[in-house]
Amino acid sequence: MEKNEYKGAALNSFILALGHSKSVISKLLADAGVDKIEPERWYDYDWARGLYYKIEAEVGPSAVIAVGRKMIETADYPPDIDGIQTLLMALGHAYRLNARGPDVGEITCELEDEHSATLVFTPKFPCALNIGIVEGSCSRYGEQALIEHGPNGCLDRGDPACTYHVSW
Repeated sequence: MEKNEYKGAALNSFILALGHSKSVISKLLADAGVDKIEPERWYDYDWARGLYYKIEAEVGPSAVIAVGRKMIETADYPPDIDGIQTLLMALGHAYRLNARGPDVGEITCELEDEHSATLVFTPKFPCALNIGIVEGSCSRYGEQALIEHGPNGCLDRGDPACTYHVSW
């Protein structure tokens, strides 16, 4: 039976985002039962999810947004990713490089015009992480994102998806 797993390289972004606070990182890792995150290792998906929610509970949503932004800053991209539109359209594929298994969700993007898109996130991670990922995608190309959360549910409330209208 295939299990849900999450790549250490993506999880490691929280250490990069919170690098200024070694004691917080040490406590979060100790509470999670590890002393470090190995970038090449695959971790249990629910364990990884729990770590993001623990960061949100103990440090706050702004820290989780910073983690999402750091994921985008530190990620490797193929040469055909050359702007906000291609990056947003590739988020689902990039996510699947870092999460595997039968029930890890997906990210979809529909471009509306040259400067806006609608994204739907179904991975059961904090909403703040998604917002950071979208912000980071836009700032990678020098743009400020306006992110509006759709009215039809939120992962943080146990709903099946978060929908975001993004303009830049």
